[in-house]
Amino acid sequence: LVSAFRAGRQRMRAMLVLGALYAAACLLIVMVVPFLVDAPPLPAAAPATAEAGREAMMAPQFQLTMLVTMLLYLPVSLLFWHAPALVHWHGISPVKSLFFSFVACIRNAGAFLMYGMGWFGVFLGMGIGLSIITGLTGSATLMAAAMMPLALLMAAMFSTSIYFTFRDSFVATPPDDSTGSAEDAHNTDDKS
Repeated sequence: LVSAFRAGRQRMRAMLVLGALYAAACLLIVMVVPFLVDAPPLPAAAPATAEAGREAMMAPQFQLTMLVTMLLYLPVSLLFWHAPALVHWHGISPVKSLFFSFVACIRNAGAFLMYGMGWFGVFLGMGIGLSIITGLTGSATLMAAAMMPLALLMAAMFSTSIYFTFRDSFVATPPDDSTGSAEDAHNTDDKS
């Protein structure tokens, strides 16, 4: 985060514009979804019991709202997936970076589908493993204590994996390999 602000005024301004565009897109989704699904307004004081929360999550209206929100967020996610890296590392303008990010995600749709399925499996496996351990020990306190560190670990792993999707989408060969092969080709030409 700090390196983005040390990259110079122009890049910092571009990153702030990108952040503002992302916030505006998310705010627009939050504002539009209730009109699309005709959701009733939230009650003034909802009961704070676990059963009431579970019941509210199982309601068809809530599930429809979540589905529409995810469908509207998908293009936003594609637009912003690689955009910060393109702005920060390559100095591309925010609007161009959104376009390039979207095109890269669409062109690599199969790879991103496998990537998403893989991470879904990892998150599901972590949840099942934690449930099994909690069931065997019979300690809900253990689950509560382990949930936050595991969630932070999983978030860090997922965020780190995003770099590799960027590298594989935009950088065909690492810079050291391309310069080395160019020098080797030049040296071969000199010898012949």
